[in-house]
Amino acid sequence: MDAFDVNLPRDIDACHELILELDRERRRQAAVIAQQQETIAQQQAIIAQQQETIDRLQSDVDLLKRTLYGRRRERFVDDAQQGLLFDSTIVGADDDSGSGDDEESDDDEPSPERRTSKGRGRRLFPELLPRKTVRHELDEQEIPEELRSDPTARRFFKKTSEQLEFTPASIHVIEHYQEVIVRDEASGETTIATAKKPPQLIDAYAGPGFWAHLTASRFADHLPYYRQEDILARHGCRIGRGTQQRWLFALALAVAPLVELMRRLALQSEVLGCDETPVKMLAGEPPGCTKTYLWSTVGDNAHPYDCFHFTPDRSRDGPEQFLAGFQGYLQSDAYTCYERIAAADDRIVPVGCWAHARRKFEEIHFSAPSVRTHTALGYFQRLYDIEDRARDSSVSQRGALRQRDAKPIVTEFHQWLLEQSERELPKSKLRAAIAYMTNRWQSFACYLDHGAIPIDNNRTEAALKYAVLGRKAWLFFGNSQGGEAAATFFTLTKSCNRHHVDPFAYLRDVYTRLPTTPASDLPSLLPDRWIDEHPQHRLQERADEARQRADRKRARRAQRRAHAATPR
Repeated sequence: MDAFDVNLPRDIDACHELILELDRERRRQAAVIAQQQETIAQQQAIIAQQQETIDRLQSDVDLLKRTLYGRRRERFVDDAQQGLLFDSTIVGADDDSGSGDDEESDDDEPSPERRTSKGRGRRLFPELLPRKTVRHELDEQEIPEELRSDPTARRFFKKTSEQLEFTPASIHVIEHYQEVIVRDEASGETTIATAKKPPQLIDAYAGPGFWAHLTASRFADHLPYYRQEDILARHGCRIGRGTQQRWLFALALAVAPLVELMRRLALQSEVLGCDETPVKMLAGEPPGCTKTYLWSTVGDNAHPYDCFHFTPDRSRDGPEQFLAGFQGYLQSDAYTCYERIAAADDRIVPVGCWAHARRKFEEIHFSAPSVRTHTALGYFQRLYDIEDRARDSSVSQRGALRQRDAKPIVTEFHQWLLEQSERELPKSKLRAAIAYMTNRWQSFACYLDHGAIPIDNNRTEAALKYAVLGRKAWLFFGNSQGGEAAATFFTLTKSCNRHHVDPFAYLRDVYTRLPTTPASDLPSLLPDRWIDEHPQHRLQERADEARQRADRKRARRAQRRAHAATPR
């Protein structure tokens, strides 16, 4: 008998006790294992949560780095598998019916090449520039003897070249003399008649041209007051920044009726774009920088005015005030202020911005590209291709094209979003991007019903960036009066920019004529009507440049659509 057999109890009770002890040990070990498994599960959940946080923070860091150092263009580049994402190729790539422009002819045209520095040819200067003649005469010693002694030789000047020269801007003083007639009466009294001076818009020792220069420099060229002070000093006359500010405040009050007319006309638009941006203000309560806001409202083509409004905060009170009386389609981002205003007034129809929605998917695709983000961006691309084809179409043609080609894609995209939402985790960024659209789907699909509604609100964002350029230069408003003045002048200068109007020439004429212009004639001073009467002040080169750039982009897109539609 071995040692193992010797150690075993032979008594029945002892055997039972041993079995019970072993069972209790087994239970203790099972409890320890269960506790360890529970701890492991908890640790795995914590690790998964931490990893999700790390991924989210890493995504935010990538986006911040991209904002600081990377490209700003939200471009979606096709790959060879793009056509496999959908059942069919891009809708309407080979169909030129109902779009108002001939796609086939666009595809057949060669893509406009980018301008290069080579082969520019001789530069022709505009005829409106003043010209000075410089004659270069031959020295008598340089004339050959046979020409000098020949009486039949002819001497003349030949134009060989043109050279552009710059004369610094000059400041001059206008001395006003008023004619006075005096007659001494026999009674000892004196009769005096004095000629009247033309009325001035404000009481200041400067004229309309000087005010126009200050306004255009500040709100079209975005120069701070202290830089203008130094520039004027170089021309022989230093005007302090405080004086400049007081003059512009007075001018803002003087042109307020014209600006209010532009704002009222913009509110008559069938489709009105709206957006806002923060601006710091120094004089606040409590003391120090406070955050104020500039809002832009962009009218449609029938009411072509880009208007700005100032509010001390981002509350609903400001938009409710400057949008009072508007009825139509209000296009904006998903800020709750706009949604509540539309919900409180059934005359206002909210319209979503597809560019904002696309940006959310593009940010996810940038940090963590996947088949789902690629598919979502593919849907956006197909819809924007349709808009590109309809760019030159009439409102009715664009609406018909959207109903025929875009509506099926929008319906399919909506169904795809709902399916993907059920598969995503609650805190997933992709699910948040999907919810941004599905929770407001009616406002996003609204553009299909009317050809006048843009697919996105980019035109309003572009108008707002005009003020943002200035904010980067002058940094803040001094007080609320400065914010109101800025909104007034941005309305004037940005509306000039929209119509390619020289802001200096426009403002100088407005400052000159406004004191004697009755309220009934104010419409003649609107930028779109003013430029029709003064076509010489249209910045035609800038308009041609913008049109050529748009044509090049359109030709490249047409070639891409043709390539995507070609069977592989």
